[in-house]
Amino acid sequence: MATNRWVFVTDRVDAHVDRFDRLFASLNPDYELLSVVRESSGDFLAQGLDAELTTWEEIDQYLGDAEVVISGPLDTVSAELKGGPYRHVGISWATDVMVSGASSADLLTKMQSAVTGMSLVVTDNYATENALISLGVSEDAVIRIPWGAEETQDLPSPVSRASDREKLGLPVGGTIIFYPRSLEPHYDSMVFVTAFGALLGAHPEAIALLVESGSEVSAVKRAAKERGIADSLHWIAPQPPERFRQILEISDLVVVTPRTDGTSVTVMEAMAAGIPVVSSLTSGSAEWVINGITGWSFPVGDSQALSDAMMRRFSSTVDEIYSITERAKTLVDARAGWARSSRILGNALKLITHS
Repeated sequence: MATNRWVFVTDRVDAHVDRFDRLFASLNPDYELLSVVRESSGDFLAQGLDAELTTWEEIDQYLGDAEVVISGPLDTVSAELKGGPYRHVGISWATDVMVSGASSADLLTKMQSAVTGMSLVVTDNYATENALISLGVSEDAVIRIPWGAEETQDLPSPVSRASDREKLGLPVGGTIIFYPRSLEPHYDSMVFVTAFGALLGAHPEAIALLVESGSEVSAVKRAAKERGIADSLHWIAPQPPERFRQILEISDLVVVTPRTDGTSVTVMEAMAAGIPVVSSLTSGSAEWVINGITGWSFPVGDSQALSDAMMRRFSSTVDEIYSITERAKTLVDARAGWARSSRILGNALKLITHS
């Protein structure tokens, strides 16, 4: 017999899961998060309120009496669920469709079978929405909501900026270019190292702030040393969300270089806080980082174009930078705030549970 229980099944541990978890808990007191933890051996353990499950078959049985099952990403979680009498809501992390699905016909077919049976599929960008519709998902079943900033932030004053940098253990002087992504091949960190080296020739005061996380950390450090720019790199450990945002807010420029991406929360938070952004031109970023209007963009993988884009931050006047950041903030406040997006998703979930 079905209950009004909601279960969110995911193998991710990130800011997205945290905000979805809080939203679902606020909508239904009979809700739980079922976290799938994968081991290097291929085994996993799914942990919920009253469960420790070790196979997808056990998970399917555990979900059998739920009213709503929310799952994601689509490739590693949703496609593994066999379905049941519950209403199934999928959440796409963008790369599950645009990278994993696009590179494997078998996986794409598996995901197609899963998403066409869902009551709703949540995505954060037009490209993934169109891909889902091409797979047979009804247009009415796609909820496209930007996973934007949770609240807008005022830009710190020059005095507090210097003080905050010192408190956070960051260089007080120099122009900080924050590269906030983990150093993984998908985020193309090497293109940033090359471009930053070229930028330093004209602007030796620039400091690259990188997160010491990811499989390419050693390679990036080695490349920086070979280029003679290691002293201009400042490394920080992975940070909790609030401290990460504080670091972002006292930066002078945020640069992201993914090969493909959805709507980046980090980019949205930077835009909301008045920090100029440079981004590779992906299907996700193109909606928000409009070159010369709300930020600067460059073709994926083009280090010279990235260097030129970063150079525009240095060659722009204070008034020009202010205009860029004000337009970016206006756009994000109007269309990408999490308060608005969560309200849209919450209303959609209420509709399917009362239909």
